[in-house]
Amino acid sequence: MFYIQPPKGLVTFHNLEEIISSRLEYLHKLENNKHESFHGRYEHLLEGSPHDCVGHFVLRFITSRSTEYFSSWLDQEALLLSKRLSLSQPQQLYKSFRTAVRHLKRRENYLNPAENTFLKLISYYLNPQVFKHITLKHHSQDCCEFNYEIDFELLPDLIENRSVELNRGLAIVTCAQWKEVLISFFKTFIRYEMEEVSSAVLKNFFADPRINSIRRKMQGQTSSKDLSCGNITASNIDDEVLNFPPCMAHLHFELRQKHRLSHYARFYYTLFLKECGMSLEEALHYWRQEYSKPHLCTSLCTHDWNKDSKKFTYSIRHAYGLEGGRKNYKTPNCRAICDQIPGANYEGGCPFNSFDMDSLKSILCKSMTKNELDQFIVHIANQKPQDACARFLRYKSNTYCSDITISKPVQYYRTMIEPDLCSDKELSNRSSVT
Repeated sequence: MFYIQPPKGLVTFHNLEEIISSRLEYLHKLENNKHESFHGRYEHLLEGSPHDCVGHFVLRFITSRSTEYFSSWLDQEALLLSKRLSLSQPQQLYKSFRTAVRHLKRRENYLNPAENTFLKLISYYLNPQVFKHITLKHHSQDCCEFNYEIDFELLPDLIENRSVELNRGLAIVTCAQWKEVLISFFKTFIRYEMEEVSSAVLKNFFADPRINSIRRKMQGQTSSKDLSCGNITASNIDDEVLNFPPCMAHLHFELRQKHRLSHYARFYYTLFLKECGMSLEEALHYWRQEYSKPHLCTSLCTHDWNKDSKKFTYSIRHAYGLEGGRKNYKTPNCRAICDQIPGANYEGGCPFNSFDMDSLKSILCKSMTKNELDQFIVHIANQKPQDACARFLRYKSNTYCSDITISKPVQYYRTMIEPDLCSDKELSNRSSVT
């Protein structure tokens, strides 16, 4: 359950690929609350089985090359642990605790600073009186009959959410929080484990072409589920903005000019960049660059990265589904953007719907000559916003695709960078925007 002891033995490459694929699929469905639709091989996920351990430890190493990927995977593994803790019967849970204690006591020459505390914590929960109490069917969510003190640095998730009380550097956890404590400690323990892995070990691990083959397939499997596209970075975004829909290009130019955006404009733009392939590290770098510069007096937002870095980092990680409720947020579709009632200081919205003529022309003139712009304005005079946007896309991409209807900002970008998508069913769907 806690993956303390690495597995031993041999596994064929073919089986390893199946184990990894099944685990990734299940974790993804679990994250999106669709685990009941999983039709893969459950034998690869049986708790404590060799396949379960192999899948976890191999993914632990493969994801370690990317901070974002590792954090996302670890959050998914924490969800799996949470589900197992909720479904485990007392007898099964007791057995898992005993196994964890046995594995922790066997470890030699390990430098994990959380190891001893983890052993003491699980041993405490194994105390007959405590174990019987926490596994009661009607254990109150506010119960504090049995409290336990842990170094606050080992429970960063609970500290960040202010879920525990602090007393002289110790976090006081109640018996009602035993599941949350184990889940938080589980993540801390694994992070420390990976910090102690030497670079030489990782180098040898990734030197195996079979591992790199699995890693490439993992990336393809993940990207196909996340529907991300492109590879936008903080350094190439000024070139990529040429492929953005006018609504998002406008936010980019506003940010470059004022170095600030209002809350919702910043949130929606972050989501758009995420779906278009900007990694978390690049997003943090991009927003840090802008919010470290002096803002204009006309900008609504006056926050500064140096003073509010924690707030901004949390907000960006939240948009990437790594904080808070860990939802898979998506950019609003065109209908939602058009239905917004923008305030006086809101920079967002659909230019074809809510901008005045001068503001619309100031955006379009970056891609058209004056004569072309005048003709374009005449043609879109009586068109719906999505149809006007589609006409603008056809002009910029030099592609004739009469059936296209833009329904999402990301769809516009994907069509610009992959013109062949113009013939896809998604793009040629003439139905109303959903």
